[in-house]
Parts: sequence; C-alpha cells; structure tokens
Amino acid sequence: MEPWEAPVRLLPLPLPPVHGEVFGWYLHRLAAANHVTSGQLAKTLTPFKNALIGKRTDTLWRWTPMVLPRLALLTGLTHETLRMLLPAISRIEARTGGEVIRYRRRLYVACSHCMHRRGITGPVLAHRPADLQLCRRHGIWLDGNRQYRVGHLPELVTAQHRHQRIARRFPDTLEAATKETQHMVRSWLLNKKQPHLLSRWNDRLAQLPPKEAVYENIIRRRVDEREYIATYPEFVTLLGILADPAWRALREPGRRRSLSQHRRTIDAVYTEAEHRLNVPTLREKLRSHAFSNDPLFRWTDSLGRSLILVTTPDDYDALRDESHPN
Repeated sequence: MEPWEAPVRLLPLPLPPVHGEVFGWYLHRLAAANHVTSGQLAKTLTPFKNALIGKRTDTLWRWTPMVLPRLALLTGLTHETLRMLLPAISRIEARTGGEVIRYRRRLYVACSHCMHRRGITGPVLAHRPADLQLCRRHGIWLDGNRQYRVGHLPELVTAQHRHQRIARRFPDTLEAATKETQHMVRSWLLNKKQPHLLSRWNDRLAQLPPKEAVYENIIRRRVDEREYIATYPEFVTLLGILADPAWRALREPGRRRSLSQHRRTIDAVYTEAEHRLNVPTLREKLRSHAFSNDPLFRWTDSLGRSLILVTTPDDYDALRDESHPN
C-alpha cells in the first residue's frame, strides 16, 4: 500500500496555517512540529513517489484534489477553512476543473508580533493581498525584507486603511492603477521636480529607523524600500484617482473629443490631484518641453495628443486654471 492510500490520522500537533500561507512553508512548519519530514507528509497527501517539497513551493502542479480531504484529516480543520487559508488548495481544484489559473507571486513575511501572539517564533511566508502594506495593529511595514516600525507615522496607518477601501471599491482596475501610480510617484521622487512633495518625503525618510530585522533569505529586497515607505501616503492618494473608472474613462484613446476638450481634461486631472494631495501646484515648468514628460501629464495624455500645449504659447492657459498661476 502506498502512503497516499493508507488511512490518515490526526497529527499530534495539528498546527493551523496562517492566512494566505505558502503551502510548502506550512508543510515544513507542520512537519517540524510533529518531528517528521515535509516529504513524508507530502507522500501521505498526494499520489507520487519521491516527493520533495521546498519551503517556497506553492504551484503544486503534480498534486491532485485528494490533498484537501487528507490534509483535513491530518489537521482536523474543515475543507472550507483550508481553502480559505491556503491559496494553493483553490488553485489545485481550479486547475482540475479546467480553469485558467493566473498565478502571481506577491509574497511577504507575516508580522512577527502577530505571529508571536499565535505562538509562532519563526518567520512565516505568505501571499500578500495587493492592498496590504503594513500591520495596523503593530505599526510594522510588511512590503520588503525589513519590517520597519512605522507606527509613529500616523499618515502611513491612515493610508493603509484608505488603500484597503480603494481595493474594495475598484478591484478591476487596481492592478493596472497600482503600476501606473508607482511609476508616477517614483518618477517625481527621482527627478526632484515636485518640491512640495519632496519636502514631505524627506521628512518621513529622516524619521524611519535606520536598521530593522532582515529576512534577506526569504524576501527579495526592494531597492527603493525606504523611499516607498516615505511616499506611501501620496501613492495611495493618487491611486484613488488612477483606479477610479470615472477618471480613467476621461483618458480612453477611443473617445472622440476635440483637442480643447482634452486640454480641459488634463487641467481637471491636475486640479483634482493637487486638491487631494494638498499641494499648491503639480504643474512644474509649464512653459517647457519638460512638462510633457511629467508622469501625470503622460498618464492623462497617453496618446500624446496635447503635446501642442507645450509648444504653442497661446495654449498655456488651458493647462493652468486661475488658482494656479505659474
């Protein structure tokens, strides 16, 4: 009788998984707690020999849906609980049903303080929802290989709450808007052409702890980790605009509009962004070609239809309303 054909009994220490935990990571934790190897557990769950499973294994292409009922017997957890906590289970079932699976690895190390409350002393690798950047309970930044303590910066905690609200409101546009907003904010940070925002970001950078625990063998380091933390509140503010279908519809290439209408759209987007960011202006160097390279201008004018606005002096006022002299 093969191991996956033998009756399954409840493990002496049936640890539950952390929400979103990588399957291989959970299997290793479960095996260590019960003094067996992850390979031995894997062989009891699915029908293939010489099972080797790494901690970061989560695709499980050779696994079958029988893993769910057998894992439920091993841990004493219900099928519904395991589906909810382990994303790999749902992917196995979806693949068996012929569904196309879009697999993206957005991983993070769960908050160490939250894990200690559950009696877990080691790091836990899990899938991170797109809107999760920090643990609001403990003020720990989670998106990176260092868990910075940022609870003393209340604007970051507020931004996390707003980020989750945006994700609930605009799930269909969130992924695209997140990439666009990250590019926009990073461009402003690097080209140093938004002095009002740079002043805020430098103040936050100065308040970040210089060193924190590193999980360099688990999570790849972001080259701009500290900068991303410093710019996070403004990132979320802009994301609220870029993810909103109403604002995105104004820039659709297929819409038939006159150039003057398009100019008014650009002005409206800048006015809205300035209002939400609470800055006097984002329209730096309006009368030069540099303005056409501004990331917010390029997002609003994706086809370059209004480049004439920075080459024709008579049209400058179309990008500058009366409350924003430049």
